[in-house]
Amino acid sequence: MEPIARPMVVKMIQKMPDIWDDQRFMTSQRAVLGELACCVIRQSPYLVPKDFARALNEFCQTEIWHEWDEYFWTNCKELGHTMLDAFNECPTIQAWNIPRIGKHETVFVTRHDVPQPDDDFIDLDVLARNVAHGITLQEKYDGLHD
Repeated sequence: MEPIARPMVVKMIQKMPDIWDDQRFMTSQRAVLGELACCVIRQSPYLVPKDFARALNEFCQTEIWHEWDEYFWTNCKELGHTMLDAFNECPTIQAWNIPRIGKHETVFVTRHDVPQPDDDFIDLDVLARNVAHGITLQEKYDGLHD
C-alpha cells in the first residue's frame, strides 16, 4: 500500500460499521435467499452461474434451511458459518467452486488481462461471508432508519 493512502484507508475502516460483533438481529429466509442470489451473480464469471435455479432450490432443501423459521435470529458470524454449512449440502453450489475447464492451478492476471470465464470459479467462503455481510449491513441500516 502506498504510504500516502494508508491514513485514508485507516479512516475508512474506522467509519465502517462494526459488523463482526455478536449483536443479534432478526432476518428472514427470503432475505437470505435474495442476498444469496444477488451475491452469487456478482461473484460469477458469467452473467448467470450454471444451474442457478437448481442451486437455489437445492439450498432451500438443505437441513439448515428447514431448521430456520420464516423469520429467525442470528448474527453476522453465525450466519456466515451457517451459509457455508448449507453450501456443503448442495452439489450444484459446490460445483461453482471448481473451474469449468477442470484446471486446479492458479491463473495470474493483471488489471489489464481479461481472464477466461472457464478459468474462474466462485469462492464459497467469500460467498458465505458476502451474504452474511450484506444481510447484516441491511439490518443495521434498517435499524438506523426505522
